[in-house]
Amino acid sequence: MKRSQLFVFVLLVLAAVPAWAQGPTAAKAVAGEEDGVTIVAITVASPVDEVYGVNIKGARMEDIRAPKGWVGISSGSSVIFRTGDNPVKSGSSLAFKIFTSEPTAALTVSFRGKEDAVGTPVNL
Repeated sequence: MKRSQLFVFVLLVLAAVPAWAQGPTAAKAVAGEEDGVTIVAITVASPVDEVYGVNIKGARMEDIRAPKGWVGISSGSSVIFRTGDNPVKSGSSLAFKIFTSEPTAALTVSFRGKEDAVGTPVNL
């Protein structure tokens, strides 16, 4: 292989590495407010990995709403959402709703695949 071809090949591989390494993401949006309780929607998207679990910590949670096919358990300032049949698939997103009296509190969102953690935690 010529040097120039090898150089171009190496550049293409290096350019593709960030796309392979990119994990799930999360975004926070206020969806409404009633009686001093704010509904915060956490939208989780995954460009590569399937996400079967979402952990959210940080704000005191009054109530939660899981997407269809998911279950959620909350305690104080953390919630765990899990599914077996309806993961956040590659290229799609799902919204998880948290009812909180602390809408401006910092949240940390982490992700799980079928067996292990995927990606890195996101601070919102």
